[in-house]
Amino acid sequence: MIAARPPRRAIFLLAVLAPLAWPSSARAEVIKVTSPDYWCPFSCKANTTEEGFTIDILRAIFEPQGDQIQYINLNYARALREVRQGHIHAISSAFREEVPGFTLPNLPISQDRYCFYTTSVPGWTYNGPDSLAGLKVGIIQGYSYGAEIDEHIKRNPAGFEVHSGEDLTQKVARKVMLGRLDAFVEDTNLVQYLLARQPSIKLHEAGCASESYPYFALSPAIKNKDDLARRFDEGLIKLHHSGKLEQIMRKYGLHDWLGHYLEGRGRATTAK
Repeated sequence: MIAARPPRRAIFLLAVLAPLAWPSSARAEVIKVTSPDYWCPFSCKANTTEEGFTIDILRAIFEPQGDQIQYINLNYARALREVRQGHIHAISSAFREEVPGFTLPNLPISQDRYCFYTTSVPGWTYNGPDSLAGLKVGIIQGYSYGAEIDEHIKRNPAGFEVHSGEDLTQKVARKVMLGRLDAFVEDTNLVQYLLARQPSIKLHEAGCASESYPYFALSPAIKNKDDLARRFDEGLIKLHHSGKLEQIMRKYGLHDWLGHYLEGRGRATTAK
């Protein structure tokens, strides 16, 4: 028995509506993202239950649209190189000053604050770059610590010891404890996360710089960088309004920062 042929109108409607039925699969892709595994809670070890909140944010934005986030751990210096060359799509979290020429979304992926930590300089507090005179401070290769500190490092390289490799927050912290460095500067979220999990590391916070905002940094060598940046912005706003962003941050003992950022940007825009 020969099956009845569907009417031409039905065939036309199927042809028109078929692409609309699978909008995400048409553009689905594997988005390769890299970051060090020693940046917990921003980025942690890949393929674990806690990969870091920046990775959780990217998964929550892109995977419901049909894309796949492939998270790869590399030390930061190599991550910058691999992404710049286009071998990997993006770094999950980077400061604007660290990634010249990269494509950045309009919205940041986190809120950071760099603080100084020490055991060996009793009574010392960071009160601007001049207060670093005479100290040996640990820093990490490829980092930007904000314009003020970066400029001081450039003018006074002898006062800083540059580190690269793996597990850097822990390694530099232990050098301070052993008296090989007077202090080190690191994001307060990373250090508090480390101290909570390794009680043997005894450091105290000795002053902080102003808040700063890192970004999901996309390779200048990939074709769809602008589309990914746009989709990130749209997705992050949705996570914020739905409460999903707060849920992700609470997993790491933190909170949704985006409302604070948007309020500040609104005040800055009004002031202009």
